[in-house]
Amino acid sequence: MDMDFFAEVIEEYGYLAMFIFNLVTPLGVPIPNEAAAAFSGVMTEISHFNPYYAFLSSYLGLVSSNTFSYIIGRVFGNLLIQRLNNTHMKKPLERFTVFMEKHGSWTIPMSFFLPGIRWAMPFVVGVHHYPFFRYVLYAYPAGSLWMLIYFNVGRSFPYAYERIIGNLQLFLVAVSFFVILVFVGRYYYQKKTARK
Repeated sequence: MDMDFFAEVIEEYGYLAMFIFNLVTPLGVPIPNEAAAAFSGVMTEISHFNPYYAFLSSYLGLVSSNTFSYIIGRVFGNLLIQRLNNTHMKKPLERFTVFMEKHGSWTIPMSFFLPGIRWAMPFVVGVHHYPFFRYVLYAYPAGSLWMLIYFNVGRSFPYAYERIIGNLQLFLVAVSFFVILVFVGRYYYQKKTARK
């Protein structure tokens, strides 16, 4: 992915551009949000940006996006769910809903680290009218940790961050698969012991 355009925009508009990139990437812009978070870190190393302000603007973009998705889910969720049920998104939304109902509030912070469901989490939580302040309690610290990881990958490896992010995503997919296997194994074990 060629990031020259984003580097020029960030050079021109600074912290506001970092905020906006991290705001719009989870909303469907064809840039991985990991890349936006890491690129903000990269810009602190290859340019004049203060890392604290860059992190803060990027983090605020991320949580603003998540809060917006939560509100959309809460206000328009039932209408959108009906429409999404007629698309290829039906199964992923159903899986996330079942996963959240089964595992409770901890699915919110876990979802930040599970590729494929991160984008749906705030929306589904909003659809279920999960209390906003409890959502904030679980989502914002997890978002901070998630941003800290990717931001520092960009800062530490400004010329190799794209390869590292790709490998990190593969690792997270493997971890996600392992976590799912553990939950499935635990489910079948409990089911088997309940029969006895």
